Amino acid sequence: MKHLLAAAVTLSILAAPAMAAPYGQHPDYSPRPGQSQGHPGQGNWNQGAVKPPAPKPQYTYDGKRYDAYRGPAWKAPKGYNARHKWKRGEKLPKIYRDRVYVIDYRAYRLKAPPRGYQWVRVDRDIYLASMQNGLVSQIVFNFFY
Repeated sequence: MKHLLAAAVTLSILAAPAMAAPYGQHPDYSPRPGQSQGHPGQGNWNQGAVKPPAPKPQYTYDGKRYDAYRGPAWKAPKGYNARHKWKRGEKLPKIYRDRVYVIDYRAYRLKAPPRGYQWVRVDRDIYLASMQNGLVSQIVFNFFY
């Protein structure tokens, strides 16, 4: 009886990979001429088709396109809208000019800001703003994703 049980276990282990293979992918399976592989309406699922990776988000800086950076989580200051977009010539509130929101231009290969200006992160964008009054002079949209 033990030998019969051992033989049954051995056969089930050997047969498991063949039973686990999806229809049309079994190593012994070869379709007849004119016969489609897989089930109708399934497309190329069993032909090893790989989806191309999604394109990385990009931003434009100095007339060139670059891949966006994956930045750390960003949180708006208390009482401010996280999705607000400022325009050139508008003034960025003083709280955004705090050290928490200022980014290091060298780490992101940006041009050095002129004297009295700094790069400030607001959500996914960065702004070149005056440290004195917050006047926005340049904007790079979608810098982070």
